[in-house]
Amino acid sequence: MGTVDKNCWMRDPQHLDEPLNPVVCFRRDFTLSSAGNVRITVAALGVFDLYLNGEKLTGEELFAPGWHDYRFRTGKRSYSVVLDKGTHTVSVLLGSGWYDGKIAGKDRKNPALFIELLLPDGQTVSADTLWQCANDGPYIYSDIYDGEKYDANRQWQNWHAPELCCFDVALEEPSAEPVCKIKRYLPLSIRRGIVDFGANITGREVLRFTAPQGSVITIRHAEVLNADGSLYTENLRKSNSCNTVIATGNPQVYEPLFTFHGFRYLEVAGVEEFEVEAWSIRSGYRMHLDFDSSSGLLNQLVRNISLSWQDNSLAVPTDCPQRDERVGWLGDAQVFIKAAAYLSDCTAFFRNWLKDVRLHCSPDGAFPIVAPFLTRFEYYNVAGWSDAGVICPWVLYEFTGNLEILRENYPAIRAFTLLRRRNFEAGTLPEARFGDWLNLDDPTSPELIGCAYLCYSTEFAARCAAELGETADQEMFESFLARYKLYFQKNLASGMVSQTAFAHALHFNLLEKEQIPSAVDALVRHIREKSNTHLATGFLGTPYLLHALSGHGHADLAWELLEQTTYPSWLFPVLNGATTMWEHWDSWTPERGFKDPNMNSFNHYAYGAVLDWIIGFAAGIKPDMDIDPHPGGTLGFMKVTFKGLTVYWEKVADGAYRCEITVPEDVPAFFRGEKLSPGVHEFIL
Repeated sequence: MGTVDKNCWMRDPQHLDEPLNPVVCFRRDFTLSSAGNVRITVAALGVFDLYLNGEKLTGEELFAPGWHDYRFRTGKRSYSVVLDKGTHTVSVLLGSGWYDGKIAGKDRKNPALFIELLLPDGQTVSADTLWQCANDGPYIYSDIYDGEKYDANRQWQNWHAPELCCFDVALEEPSAEPVCKIKRYLPLSIRRGIVDFGANITGREVLRFTAPQGSVITIRHAEVLNADGSLYTENLRKSNSCNTVIATGNPQVYEPLFTFHGFRYLEVAGVEEFEVEAWSIRSGYRMHLDFDSSSGLLNQLVRNISLSWQDNSLAVPTDCPQRDERVGWLGDAQVFIKAAAYLSDCTAFFRNWLKDVRLHCSPDGAFPIVAPFLTRFEYYNVAGWSDAGVICPWVLYEFTGNLEILRENYPAIRAFTLLRRRNFEAGTLPEARFGDWLNLDDPTSPELIGCAYLCYSTEFAARCAAELGETADQEMFESFLARYKLYFQKNLASGMVSQTAFAHALHFNLLEKEQIPSAVDALVRHIREKSNTHLATGFLGTPYLLHALSGHGHADLAWELLEQTTYPSWLFPVLNGATTMWEHWDSWTPERGFKDPNMNSFNHYAYGAVLDWIIGFAAGIKPDMDIDPHPGGTLGFMKVTFKGLTVYWEKVADGAYRCEITVPEDVPAFFRGEKLSPGVHEFIL
């Protein structure tokens, strides 16, 4: 055995401080005196694939061990395998992932590998002087933003001793589903080298081809096409999103290793004859919502919302999968988490991410705006974004009833709530740095947004305290909330002018009883007269607008907005070929073409938060399985299956609706508070 330090990591001493670096291979031989079980534990600051005697052990997992706040933790993976007596070779491919490469920005560092083999005789193999590493293999680089350059003509040859180093980083067992392949897509068409897969996905391609040795094949990715049929890539900004393959002269099958792309279209250049397919990838949680209705447009909207959620849940909840961003924005997550919970069993996914939200808190207790940590987004206590640290745990609890979720987040929630109270007493409201992001010329005052979210988060903090039996905290937070609402009523209510302002005031229950009727009337007038029955809300107002209307006697108007087909509306992108949710209401219009490419994602789930209203109000399925449907609009029927329970309603004679609820054996359910037995129940609404 070599000299061993069990606390040691390994990294390539030839690593260069550059945005794009090669994948590094580490290898070591070890000898067993008798057959037996070998347990291998691997962790990385970066991403890895593990091999034993040339066979991949990482299985279906991609980007192991995921993305974490590397200042404090990373994931580890363990594998057990029975080996015969004799000499064996363990090898690991280590890539930049989120630790190095362009996404890391100025936080970029040399990736590092931790590995430990427990042999049948009790000996341990870990980082020692018998390991070798090489950086001159086929993966010239494999970067999340820029894609991959791969040359199978190159072989690992420059073997040298790794640098041994130590990191004070917790190694954690996986607490959420790993990233894996989800769905295979075949081309709808291939014209002049441009491949259309029919849906905007997060994933990568598998290309089969033969080309003369040394030929350069480039594979570019795009979400949409220009009018002339070429790839529209301006919105990728500084993300190159291109895979480059150097041909060997023999038949090849190419699939990227440590990169992913957001795309519907590929452009394959450098080879004329090829076969190609694509795979979507994401964290491997289970989907548990089925939706159908008499409206094909609404059905497509729900499919778009679902696909955008899946496309933006690769290791962490991200904002977009295509451009030079792809980070864990808290604001996007908090507005969408209810929709995500209706769509999928995403509890473990979000709990894992919330660890990094808590780790990224400021010393005084403020939640950040992104997690995991990235220096370029190091801002705290931002209204509508930082509130995710309170809102997301509460929503997960609503859908699961799991008190442990509240317990693990409560200390951070309490610190945050007390910090905001101190700030309020000092005359400071939470900063609305981003306002009502991407609203349509209908801005909301920063003070109103700051106070509205101050109230909203404090209410959830009080609820958390109540559920956990923290009575003193509950009473304290409720007293805070009463003070904040009074401030809103006296200082901000008279200044409400936007759809979002009214939606927040009404849905967050911020107004005095006598203020509500005029606020409701003003919101209706705004929508009908100023906006011509269209949306004007941004990220922070959109999730609550329909709830504010339906909760105050105007469900008919909420349905009109949902079914509106002209810009700006939810169905306008659907009518214009969208297969995912757009970042802007007008990411593209026939009159103006594309929005400013500096920020124009065609796969951004935030506006899909309307699914919460569709399922929770229209279908009437509450997180606790209390069913209260509200049919309406022009729909003849709606059918929703959530966690095995099905709600179906259809329009019958005289404007009435027949509702059928099918309750499985293992699902406790209620209808307007009354317990339902397993079986089929029919009601007239």
